[in-house]
Order: sequence, then C-alpha cells, then structure tokens
Amino acid sequence: MVSADAARNIVGIVGNVISFGLFLSPVPTFWRIIKAKDVEEFKPDPYLATLLNCMLWVFYGLPIVHPNSILVVTINGIGLVIESAYLIIFFIYISP
Repeated sequence: MVSADAARNIVGIVGNVISFGLFLSPVPTFWRIIKAKDVEEFKPDPYLATLLNCMLWVFYGLPIVHPNSILVVTINGIGLVIESAYLIIFFIYISP
C-alpha cells in the first residue's frame, strides 16, 4: 500500500507538470507578438491575473504560512518568472 505522504508527493508532481504546461501555453501568442513587433488586439489581463495568482500561492506555500509546501512554492515560483517574462515582452511591444 502507498503511504499518504507518497501519494501526496505523486499527486503534487503530476499537478506541477500540468501547471508547467499551463504556464507555457501562451508561448505561441508571444512568439506571434515578437515576430509582429506588436501586441495587436491582445490584452495583458490574463497574464497579470496569473502573475498575481502565482504571487499569492508562493506566499501561501512559505514555511511560515504553511509548512511542507515545497511543491506549491516551486511551481508557482516558476510561474512567477514565466508570467513576468510574458508581461515584459507584452509591455516592450505595446503601442504608445
């Protein structure tokens, strides 16, 4: 039988892999923005919302707030970096 901790880790790792794919899903959009050197009709709202979401989950996963949440902190820290890169690209190519 699998222990509760092992099951929790397995489910957490699977969740992290799925979340990583979710964070990478806008790559074609940003590739299009970079090639066109324009954001066209795209809005930054979903990327800002995801950035704030990652910030809150990183805060929640801190050992002071919720111990033993390293998987929560790692994937949302990665998401924080990815979403920040998306927003930097977005704001570089936005029209004045």
